[in-house]
Amino acid sequence: MWSCQEGVLVDQFHDIQNSEWEYENKVLDTFNVEQPEFYHQISANLRISGEYAYSNIHLLLTARHPDGKITTHKIPLELAEKSGKWLGSGLGDVISFQIPILHRKYLNQKGTYRFEITQDMRLNPLPNLLSAGIRVEQQEEIF
Repeated sequence: MWSCQEGVLVDQFHDIQNSEWEYENKVLDTFNVEQPEFYHQISANLRISGEYAYSNIHLLLTARHPDGKITTHKIPLELAEKSGKWLGSGLGDVISFQIPILHRKYLNQKGTYRFEITQDMRLNPLPNLLSAGIRVEQQEEIF
C-alpha cells in the first residue's frame, strides 16, 4: 500500500502477530528515493493497546542504502506523559502514534532503501503492540 500524498514515499502500519512483538519479528519497509537532493523526515508508526504497560518504547532502526551500506539507529520514544495520558490519538482501546525519529535526514542516493524496525525493550515478547511501520516524507531541497 503506497500513500497518495505528495512527498510521502512510504506510510505503512504492519500488524504484529498475536499483538506480541518479538525481537526476531522485524518490520520491513522499502521505498524509492528519486530526488536525493531533498531532506527527508522519518517517523515511526505505532499502534498499541490501552493495556500496553509502559510509557515508552525503544526501537532499533536499520537502514540498507541503495549502495548496500547499512546504518543502525537506537531510538527511544516517549508514548505517555508522567500522568499516564497517552501522547498518541485513538478511538476506544487502540492508540496510534506517528512520531518523528529522524528529522532532516539526508538520503543522498537515488534508488531503493530498505528500513527494518525491531523492538529493543528488555521484555521479549513485548505484549500489546498491535502494529508498527514507518513514514518517510520528502522535505525541502538541500542547498
